[in-house]
Amino acid sequence: MPGCRRIRFRLSSVLALSLILAGPAALAAASTPPVLAAPQIFAPGVVSGPANDESPAVSPDGNTMFFTRSGAGGGTIMETHRVHGHWSTPRIAPFSGTWQDLAPALAPDGSFLVYVSMRKTDTRPARMQVNLWRVDRRGTGWDHWSA
Repeated sequence: MPGCRRIRFRLSSVLALSLILAGPAALAAASTPPVLAAPQIFAPGVVSGPANDESPAVSPDGNTMFFTRSGAGGGTIMETHRVHGHWSTPRIAPFSGTWQDLAPALAPDGSFLVYVSMRKTDTRPARMQVNLWRVDRRGTGWDHWSA
């Protein structure tokens, strides 16, 4: 179609003209990769401490974080809150601490959390079994059920 070709030509001409008018400095800036900051330990001494801390899951508002803290005895899911720009001392999440729990993952809207847990179940009471478990947010607490 001749009309389509003219539109593409005009659009590419406008782009070429805007790049020419922008000058060499703008062209160089556009082609230079951004400088990335070096990684840093997250909340050192408060959240990141001497234990093995991993698998962070952050709430949609960015003010609550669940993560796994593990050591020789297994893993526990910890909870911390950002208050006035600082993270609180982590505490054991209300649904964790009895069994080996790890790898929390929050729903995008924060309404539930799924995690891995090694525990005895009704189906295999004599053996430990690894399963996914889910807790639903109910007001300020959690309602627990297995998946």
